[in-house]
Amino acid sequence: MKLELRFTVTGRARFLSHLECVDGLLAAFRRAGYQVALSQGMRPKPVISLAMARAVGVASLDELMTVDLVGEHDPDEVRTRLQATLPRGLEVTSAAPSTGTPRPVSARYRVELDAPRDVVERAAARYAEAEAAPVERASPKRVKIVDPKAFAPTVEVVDGGFEVEVAIAPEGSARPEEVARALAKLEGADLPVTGVTRLELRAERGRSPVGAPGETA
Repeated sequence: MKLELRFTVTGRARFLSHLECVDGLLAAFRRAGYQVALSQGMRPKPVISLAMARAVGVASLDELMTVDLVGEHDPDEVRTRLQATLPRGLEVTSAAPSTGTPRPVSARYRVELDAPRDVVERAAARYAEAEAAPVERASPKRVKIVDPKAFAPTVEVVDGGFEVEVAIAPEGSARPEEVARALAKLEGADLPVTGVTRLELRAERGRSPVGAPGETA
């Protein structure tokens, strides 16, 4: 039986890596008395996946997991029994039969900044007016230029920072802290990021899931 479960990652659990989170979920299913189905082939693996990777340090109020359980089960009972075995900081919010492979299309974030609201508002106004807002993305192998505005055209200023919806496309996406760096660059001000929370994950069904572009707090 294939299920889709939504869950949150808060508190110290946000420091779990993507693989540690998967391992914790698998252990919780075992403790709850469920057997996760294995894939076919020479090296069978548990059939469980998260629709979008979450970087270490990023909290989330909307994670999406698909899992294939051996046998038929009531989704509400699975949610209740699983919740009783999950590590602190992980909480299942819903469970339902899967209707197809989820493919993320956008994610909404709240980015907390150590900066006065009026400075953030000026930066957001400049960002809205700019045709592009390129910043550098560094990796161990190279540095490349990305334009967060191509995936996140506007930001909404809130107390303590801003909220932004970032599109996730086959050609890529933007990291929430890259949006913050673009704001800082446009305003010529220091806008330190003190926290990132994924508020909502929107997904379509049918195509294979894609990984997040490595957002970091």
